[in-house]
Amino acid sequence: MSKIQLCDQYNCTQCMACVNACPKGCISMIDAGEGFYIPQISREACVECGSCMRACHRIDPKLGYNQPMKTLACWTKNDSDRKKSSSGGAFSVLARKTLNKGGVVYGATMDRDLTVKHIGVDNIDNIRLLQGSKYVQSFLGETYKSVQEQLKGGREVLFTGTPCQVGGLLTFLRKKYDNLITCDMVCHGVPSQRAFNAFCERTHLSGTCDSVSFRFTEGWGFQLARELVSPTKDGDSNSTSVQRKPILPHNAWYMRAFNKSLMFNESCYTCPYAIPQRISDFTMADYWGLGSHAPFNHPTFKGVSMLLVNNERAWAMIQDCPELFYEERTLEEAIEGNYNLSHCSSRPKGRDSFIKDMENMPQNKLVVKYDIKANMRDYLRILKQWINSKRV
Repeated sequence: MSKIQLCDQYNCTQCMACVNACPKGCISMIDAGEGFYIPQISREACVECGSCMRACHRIDPKLGYNQPMKTLACWTKNDSDRKKSSSGGAFSVLARKTLNKGGVVYGATMDRDLTVKHIGVDNIDNIRLLQGSKYVQSFLGETYKSVQEQLKGGREVLFTGTPCQVGGLLTFLRKKYDNLITCDMVCHGVPSQRAFNAFCERTHLSGTCDSVSFRFTEGWGFQLARELVSPTKDGDSNSTSVQRKPILPHNAWYMRAFNKSLMFNESCYTCPYAIPQRISDFTMADYWGLGSHAPFNHPTFKGVSMLLVNNERAWAMIQDCPELFYEERTLEEAIEGNYNLSHCSSRPKGRDSFIKDMENMPQNKLVVKYDIKANMRDYLRILKQWINSKRV
């Protein structure tokens, strides 16, 4: 029996570190069911060097965990970036800082065919491609190889992703790079692209919009919206504008299923990163629960980022970002407002059948069976966000 054994469907996070690390290119990702992928080795080509196992953050998790130094409530002073971001736009500040040094920023984007993948950008105009939350598993491909090449070339790199994607990168690299900054997002769990595709087809989003926004940030909150991208009228072929149109609540059941953890990768329910101690330089989230421990005397309707600064290097970077407004808060407040900073998402009973049902069951029966039917609060949320969007 081969000594090389990689993750099964209950442990694999689809980070593809093993695929990136294999010197023979003999590992591929195969569908283990429901659109979640696991690695498969071509035994004929494998030389059993062990590179894949050493790169796996689940098999060989040699990662350093840090207690956060600072907990910040913050937002960018750049109003344009704040409007495009999920909450306060802290990511855009770090991204601009990196790009102004001639660096590269890696993060998740959504293509016009509504697929989510990781890309690298080295132009400030393209930060917009990485802004906003994507509640879908991001395809990494050979991203880790690309990051390594940039680091070896001396360029500063900011890598953003889920904690397991950061973990995969760090174990793949196998060494520390002074020119690498990592930022993980507090993660509830990841649905597969297949599950999202099924939703888009069922609600007629496929082929009718250029992107889907999961966070209607004019008013700060959860609200699915279809996005249409069009050229601006100034004649610049590279300049575009984005129009967002909220998806009515009765068709927005994807987010309600997401919030009930009905369609996550199996490994999400045993996530080792759902703890206050972090492996990244920074950790970001919405600052839910802000003000619960002490008054926060600033308006929040435009969105506020929760930013954990996890080491001295990260703190030095923040102090050199004058475009970031921040106020120090307590870690306890951040944990209280962000459940997945201290707990994995629980696996619900409906997880066994939901993805299959969402592909085949009539929508009216699906939302009733899994208790994800829209209610009056969902409609009032849109009204509240619209009112807040008119505030200065």
